[in-house]
Amino acid sequence: MTSAVESAHVQGAPPGGQVRELTWQSVVGAFLISSLVAGSYPYVVLKLGMGPNVGVVSAFLGAIFLNIAARATRGRNRYLNNIIQTAGTSAASTAFMCVVAAAFGYLAMNETVSIHMTITPLQMFLWLTCSGMIGVVFTVLFRRHFLDDPKMVFADGVAAAETIVVLDSSPREAGAKIAALGAASLASAVVSWLRDAWHLIPVTYLSAGLQSFRAGIDWGLLNMGTGLLVGLNMGLSMLLGTLVVAYGIGPWLLSSGVGLEIVQGQIAPQHWAECQRLVAIASPAAQEARFVADHCGPLQAYSAGRLFNTVMLWAMWPATGLMVASAMTAVALKWRSIAQTFRHLRMQQGAKGEDMSLRAVFAWAAVLTVALAIIQRISFGMSVTQTVVAVAASLPLMLVGIRVLGETNQGPVSAMANALQAVFAVLWPQHIGLNLIAAGMAGNTSAQSEGMIQDYRTGRIVGSTPRILTYVQLAAVPIGAAAVAIMYPLLVARYGLGGDGLTAPTGVKLANMAVLLSKGVEALPRHALMATLIAAVVGIAVAVVKEKVDRPWVGWIPSVAGFGFALILPGELNIPIAIGGVAGWIWWRLHPASHARLAVTVASGFIAGEALIGGLLLPILSALNARLGGP
Repeated sequence: MTSAVESAHVQGAPPGGQVRELTWQSVVGAFLISSLVAGSYPYVVLKLGMGPNVGVVSAFLGAIFLNIAARATRGRNRYLNNIIQTAGTSAASTAFMCVVAAAFGYLAMNETVSIHMTITPLQMFLWLTCSGMIGVVFTVLFRRHFLDDPKMVFADGVAAAETIVVLDSSPREAGAKIAALGAASLASAVVSWLRDAWHLIPVTYLSAGLQSFRAGIDWGLLNMGTGLLVGLNMGLSMLLGTLVVAYGIGPWLLSSGVGLEIVQGQIAPQHWAECQRLVAIASPAAQEARFVADHCGPLQAYSAGRLFNTVMLWAMWPATGLMVASAMTAVALKWRSIAQTFRHLRMQQGAKGEDMSLRAVFAWAAVLTVALAIIQRISFGMSVTQTVVAVAASLPLMLVGIRVLGETNQGPVSAMANALQAVFAVLWPQHIGLNLIAAGMAGNTSAQSEGMIQDYRTGRIVGSTPRILTYVQLAAVPIGAAAVAIMYPLLVARYGLGGDGLTAPTGVKLANMAVLLSKGVEALPRHALMATLIAAVVGIAVAVVKEKVDRPWVGWIPSVAGFGFALILPGELNIPIAIGGVAGWIWWRLHPASHARLAVTVASGFIAGEALIGGLLLPILSALNARLGGP
């Protein structure tokens, strides 16, 4: 079974016969390009808090490399490029975990706690390598389950596949698609450059109140392309989540005083009174301004009307409860499908199947868990029991993350990390450092599983062998881990952490969560626990209704994944996805034939153009500027 998006674009063998997937060109290209994208990724993530579509970037770079290194098989290189693209995605998924290193940096600067836990580059490399590989082998167990679910679009994987196939085709074979992909990519790249490099396209807000909650439109085509792929229901669900934040949760937090309580919890008690006094001064003296910058940042932002981060620290609790409960219920209701997946793997033991065998999966998982337990015991003082609990809890969280990603094309890595932080806070309260290690584990396994399932989607469309993609993913994890170990210290030394340097918002969130949870469940924001329980019940009910009730109106129930994730994502990202979903629906209604033929290609171009500018060109130019002594 294939999704509606995929069904019209499943590709057979390339014209002229099949080329082996593992050749010297694909192996060398995978190493070079994964090293390049992983090395540049920490800067982007630490600067923006999120990373672009590396799968599409890797596919473009792979096509360029293969046009030089594999000229004899040009037009039949899609399998080779899928290997390169998979390696790039895997390495970048691991490199994303530079946010954990940033979280420890922020924790060391937090005046409300006293902790001095550091991670050396070698410890970081070994830790990320083992935990990332665990995420890879666990994903094998559920590959077929998620890819066979028609609701799971995995838009980035579809975009990468379309990019690979179109770039590997001759103009005569795919002239219209090449033209559409090129035009859409160029348009997206131009818009991204005007917005991010020249700052000529500002975010649009309809009112100052909406701006305070970041409920605006970021005029980039990447998210609109995502909306084209994920569809109308998902887009409107994410729009609904933004409206609830801007007109419901946000104003209530202000009027009830809960928002100010959240802010107060982020400031050292001995500085609270002075922060209140100084933030109220319109033009503080230089020494006072320095005190505010050093000690009063959350209150200063809150007083200036920058409220989204405060709202997120409350909304993340019901949002996570909603998504976790719904996703786990949906998985449980599909137990027959999951059992069939395990039977499929078991039948392959001792034979060369399309996946790793069940025995191989468990062997890899056992060896990696033992290695991780040793590393975490020696490096961080984490007990074997704590490591086993963290690994066991990571598996269901991965399933939740994959389901959310499949529907929204946004991976909830930090939300899954926060969920494991909550588990550790219940079992081992007051262990702030171990809480962050657990967050990093859950984040790394989730990041790898989300990147890998996108690669599996790409591979299914292109026609690659899943087992080979799995081993490529495993081989690329250490490259991403090395990128974090090497680049993070260099970037922090060059730009600094926080303030006007590398803001690393995801690291701030993880650090603040560890501090909050160390104070016990009673330290949760007021009403957050009750809201989480209610949201979990709603998530379970919606999942049951969608699975068991066969009525037309069920299709209009908002997506839990889209709505929940929109509560913790800025509306500047959610609203463009909704615009893309509405535009795609209008296109389908007005001209279904051209929509079926070109919608995926246009959407892929929108994603590719901005990913190339934001994920490759701008970081390179920024690095060159820094080396030349620019600002």
